[in-house]
Amino acid sequence: MSKVIRAVLGMLVIVGLAAGGYWYTQNRIAPKPSPASGGFTQVVPVRQGNLSSTVSVVGQLEAVQSADLAFDRISGTTKLVSLKVKPGNTVTATQVLATVDPASYQQALDQAKSALQAAEKTLVDLKTPPTALKIAQADLAIAKARLQIQQAQAALDKLVHPDIPSLESAVAAAQSALAKAQADVLAQQQNTAGKDQLARLLTAEATPAALYNRLAAETYSDPYYQDRLELAFNKMMDAADPRVTNQVQAQNNALQAQVTLRKSEKTLADAQAALAKAQAGGDKLALAQAQVAVQEAQVALLTAQDARTKLDAGADPSTLATAQADLDKKRLALSDAQANLAATQLRAPFDATVLATHANPAAQITAGTAILSLANLKALQVVAAIDETTIRRIAADQDVTIAFDAFPGQRFRGKVLAIPLQGALQGGVMVYDVPISLTGADKLPLLVGMTANAQIQVAQAANALLVPTMALQRAGGQYQVLLQVTDPGLPEGATVAVPVEVGLSDGVNTQITSGLKPGDQVVVQVDATQTTNPFGAPGTPGAPGAQTPPQGGDRQQQNRPAGAGGR
Repeated sequence: MSKVIRAVLGMLVIVGLAAGGYWYTQNRIAPKPSPASGGFTQVVPVRQGNLSSTVSVVGQLEAVQSADLAFDRISGTTKLVSLKVKPGNTVTATQVLATVDPASYQQALDQAKSALQAAEKTLVDLKTPPTALKIAQADLAIAKARLQIQQAQAALDKLVHPDIPSLESAVAAAQSALAKAQADVLAQQQNTAGKDQLARLLTAEATPAALYNRLAAETYSDPYYQDRLELAFNKMMDAADPRVTNQVQAQNNALQAQVTLRKSEKTLADAQAALAKAQAGGDKLALAQAQVAVQEAQVALLTAQDARTKLDAGADPSTLATAQADLDKKRLALSDAQANLAATQLRAPFDATVLATHANPAAQITAGTAILSLANLKALQVVAAIDETTIRRIAADQDVTIAFDAFPGQRFRGKVLAIPLQGALQGGVMVYDVPISLTGADKLPLLVGMTANAQIQVAQAANALLVPTMALQRAGGQYQVLLQVTDPGLPEGATVAVPVEVGLSDGVNTQITSGLKPGDQVVVQVDATQTTNPFGAPGTPGAPGAQTPPQGGDRQQQNRPAGAGGR
């Protein structure tokens, strides 16, 4: 009985295994598309090859060296004196392109030079030891200050302690001199009166003058009369000279006596006033002035002594530091003045071509007013605007293929020069300007601003396993392919869904990093009614390497599909 049961159980296990295998096979093998659907099926072998992933962007041609030039150091408003170039002119580095009036800047430079020379002399004088002459002059200043103190103190003492006896003696002497002067005046008056009386007596007698007057009254005209008249005149004049002299001398003596009298009166008055002032305690104002004079003399002595001490000690560190700081300040001012004067000439910063001029001679300009634009057209680069979703895939030194709309059919090489650390917001998207070098286009008549189409090679895979991108399917959050299998127990052309891991993609082929081996046959099934990859192939959102199109910006970019390894 037990053997029968064991046999029945064994048959049930075999039937169960066969049913399970049939169920598994029917569920894992993908059905063929119906011919009525109008689709197609293609079997492609897994192959090995090289794969590149690129990003297509649009940029514009720019000069590596370009500049908008202006007079940046001028002050206020000034006139543009000259503009020496026109658009299209080629210029060399340091060539003068435009000028403004340099007169005021030259004057400022001359003043800065003078100030610097003065500061240099001050510092040299501080560092130079004093000469014997300076020491002697300092000693002389001290001696003069001491003498001034003595004189001022003596004058003060004289005011504080007046010599009353001397003042009284001066008053007595002035009184005696006045009395003598009065006596001299009286004597001169008496002497003059006596001489006048004598002159009147002599005039009354027959004097030469009387004889001349008598003859002059006659009416004769003969020579004898004329000789007598001339002789009488000469005698009269000879007698008049001593008399006139005596009269003048007498008058002069009387006048001198009067002057002496007036001086004696003033001397007495001054002596009496000085005595009275001294007896009353002196002049308060004069006393205060004398005290101030003593203090000023003492200050002068201290100043002279301090100057002498400084000569012995030399300049102190703080004074030297101040002088050095002032010298440094004057040097900076001179450097600024030189730069300001040089800036009155606008010079080319490098060899270039003038692109445009923005001002005319005689125009009024200020600092920052654009004068002209120039660029070095012999060194050009492409600047591509790349959005924030793509910039992470770009790196310096990546190879770039460049084409210009203006020159169709021509391709040039380049490399990514750098990745900017900061972008600019354009249309709600952060965009980064990436510079790309350009080689092989030296002979083309390229112009700044031309549109450039660039393909940046962002990744490479050598000897990779490749399948058509259209063979990829998405299921359960991962990628899979339909692998054609040959098994005697399965129908011809049966397929198995195999999960795979993907890498790079160029949009046509995708790298398989796991799940397949070379020679495997993968199936590509496409419904003829479908216009896009029904499995979310690369190049569409959600597919391997899919990119979000750029939004906004002056230069739009188009990114080709890339592999999942870039996610």
